[in-house]
Amino acid sequence: MKYPLLGRWLIALWLPATVYAQTPPPTHVFTLQNGLKVIVREDHRAPVVASQLWYKVGASYEQQGQTGLSHALEHMVFKGSSKLPQGEGLKVLESLGISANATTRPDATFYTQLQAKNRLAVSLEILADQMNSARWSEAQLQTERQVIENERRTTVDNNLWSLVNERIKTIAHVASPYRTPVLGWMHDIGRLQHLQLTQWYRQWYAPNNALLVIAGDVTLEQVQGLVTEHFGPLTPRPLTAARPPTELTLIGRRSLHLDLPSPSGKLVMAFNLPSLNTAQDPKTAFGLLLLNELLASSDSSLIKARLVHQQGLLAGTYSHYDLLNRGDALLRIWAEISPSRTETPQAVERLIWAQLSELKTTQVSAQTLDRAKRRLITKRIYAHDQVEKQASEIGELESIGLPWSTLDTQAQTLRALTPADIQQLASTYLTENRFSAAYVSGQEKKHD
Repeated sequence: MKYPLLGRWLIALWLPATVYAQTPPPTHVFTLQNGLKVIVREDHRAPVVASQLWYKVGASYEQQGQTGLSHALEHMVFKGSSKLPQGEGLKVLESLGISANATTRPDATFYTQLQAKNRLAVSLEILADQMNSARWSEAQLQTERQVIENERRTTVDNNLWSLVNERIKTIAHVASPYRTPVLGWMHDIGRLQHLQLTQWYRQWYAPNNALLVIAGDVTLEQVQGLVTEHFGPLTPRPLTAARPPTELTLIGRRSLHLDLPSPSGKLVMAFNLPSLNTAQDPKTAFGLLLLNELLASSDSSLIKARLVHQQGLLAGTYSHYDLLNRGDALLRIWAEISPSRTETPQAVERLIWAQLSELKTTQVSAQTLDRAKRRLITKRIYAHDQVEKQASEIGELESIGLPWSTLDTQAQTLRALTPADIQQLASTYLTENRFSAAYVSGQEKKHD
């Protein structure tokens, strides 16, 4: 059979992704004597390699009064080491065309580098040196503290959605340290001490608290020798037992009314749910992921289709479910009212509750559910076209205590979910007892 040119192009584009999804590339696991776990994912489609070093420590590990330690340490380990003093490490990487970055999350901190495969040895040497002998001066800390304060000002305090999102976590996470901001509270950033950071570094930056993920155009034999050479001599350290975050099950309705400058009204709704790590059955977590996709994650999702496209009430809406957490999760729905409309955030909330109630009383159609499943499955397939995404998925899973292959069952589980399953999940988890809300009225709707 002959296909039109466009059809042949689409089939050629789709088939490799389909085959790749059904046949995961070779993945190898080994552990050094010092406790460093190493996962190697072979992907020979391009001559590039992603190397990521994950430490099992993040904002959810921090105590009150010491928030922001993990993020600040992420900044400081670039300042110098035994081999590359005064920040030369980043200059070396840049000179070799190696893209380097770092990210702090609630449950982990990781350092990622993307390079041509013949640069991997340099990348690993610098990562190992960072783990073993990072050092910084008091003067460097004083300077970097101002950088971090400005980062918080720019990305949170002066960013309305980020600020509202931070605030709703303080009421949604009643017993869980997930209420701690990743950047830390401003007053804690201002009193960061050299000794604090040094102790945090010595407490958590150790081979037996780390995971090294290497994905790309490599083989196990190539990687094993390099990793052993650079990380093998490092000494393990005694680790502090870190209990996973635990949240109350039925907390009761909570709300915040935020008097913030905004040209239009805004609403954030949050529901306390189990994550993939805390759900009794993975089917529950993958079902909640599918439920989230049905709500407001795409243009055809229920809330977006009706309140944005059909009624024009909202300028935008989005939903997100924290599938990969050490502890329990949130499903959040964001909504921004169209500037031309006069409805309040509370009125929008009532309309969204009506959509949620409909999910509980009326099963979604098989066609709607199938489209949502395909979107989720396709997102993961195409994300894996990037070796960095493959590495970060592996690192994120392992850093929260789940096997690297956990999401390989996601597509199969999603396909098996039925409209009745979604109805049951909505009835069980989208309830007032699990609910928090944050309201921003908008300037034209404020009342003194």
